[in-house]
This record gives sequence, C-alpha cells and structure tokens, in this order.
Amino acid sequence: MVVVRRLQEDEFKACFVEPMRDVTATAEVAIDIWPYVEALDLEEVGVPYLNDVHYAYRDAHNRFDQVLIGTGRFNALLVIVVDLAKRAVHGHFLLDLTKEYGTTGGHLKSV
Repeated sequence: MVVVRRLQEDEFKACFVEPMRDVTATAEVAIDIWPYVEALDLEEVGVPYLNDVHYAYRDAHNRFDQVLIGTGRFNALLVIVVDLAKRAVHGHFLLDLTKEYGTTGGHLKSV
C-alpha cells in the first residue's frame, strides 16, 4: 500500500533552494513516481485528471526533485516532490500558477 502525503504550502516551499535547475532532459530517475501518483484521490487533490510529466526541477542543494505533472485544471500542476537521499516520494502539492504567479495565459490551460 502506497501512503500519500499532501504537503502544506510551507512544507512545499521548504523544498526550494534557489536556483532551481531544470533537469527534465538530464535527470536520472531516482524512483518510479507512478505508483504514488496512481494512489492519489484526484477528487481530493482537486483535479479531474492528470497528463504527462512536463518538467522536473532540482533544488540547488541536490536534496529534492520536483516533478511537475499536467492536470485537467486550468493553470494548475501536480508537483511530486522526490527526496533524492531517501529515494522516496516526500509528498505532493497542487501548484496553482494563477494564485502563485498571477499567470493567466491560456497557454497553460489543461497543462
């Protein structure tokens, strides 16, 4: 059984150390995140469906990868935070781009 953990905003932000680096094309997969993702209750997360991985970012201290998955919700991404040292999912967070960054562009619709 996979245990899922929704990160609070302060917990999620604690996983950032600037500069975050885009490792989408170069990162080696630390773990398979899909069993964790499949264990999520999408209604509880607040999205109708999930798409593919769009990006992966690594914090400056090489502690966490943040894997961004597109959702069926406008300007929202599901972020799976991977603890690299433990080789385990640390938790997840629904990133609302409009709320966080004021992004309103249609280019992120159903990302």
